[in-house]
Amino acid sequence: MALLIDTISKNKSVFNPSSDLNSSRYGIWDLTKASVSFNGVDPQISSFAIVPDYFAMRPDLVATLKMGDQNRMGGLLKFNGISNPFAVAPGQILAIPTNQTIDEIFRAKKIDEQKAPASNTNTNPLQAFKKNQEQKKFQVSPGRKKFLDDKVKNKPDLILPPNVAQPNDKPVLKKEGFIVFAPNSGGGGFNVPIQ
Repeated sequence: MALLIDTISKNKSVFNPSSDLNSSRYGIWDLTKASVSFNGVDPQISSFAIVPDYFAMRPDLVATLKMGDQNRMGGLLKFNGISNPFAVAPGQILAIPTNQTIDEIFRAKKIDEQKAPASNTNTNPLQAFKKNQEQKKFQVSPGRKKFLDDKVKNKPDLILPPNVAQPNDKPVLKKEGFIVFAPNSGGGGFNVPIQ
């Protein structure tokens, strides 16, 4: 049986900025956003639990035992202000909210999201990332451009791939008794033989 954590399954629209992907398992999921809200919620605690040694780092077992459903693990953690399920330590005291309270904090978050302004490229992480990448696609910083210009010694007429000769370039040159291939490419001159 798969674990379906309620903080994600109940609020896909909170995390996935692309609403058409909410029914799928794919998309960009912004897990930094809050998944619950206590606005207008009167939280009710049904009991408290001291985490035994064998439940360390296993909030799913605490949720199963105390709330009757392992899938309520996310709500239990959020209610107790815990973001990392592996941080549940032996001897830690957890407040066990009622199932109604868990449902209410998720419902309150959905209401908060509906009140928020419509997403645009400034607030939608997917669109903002895409726009940022498109702007950076073919830009070269001025410092990098200057460095590259200074490296090219023969200042070519046309910017061509390294395996294509410039117009009026000589493909072969005889110099000091040596044959030099592509003497104009790279601006390095010809190599002196090792003696």
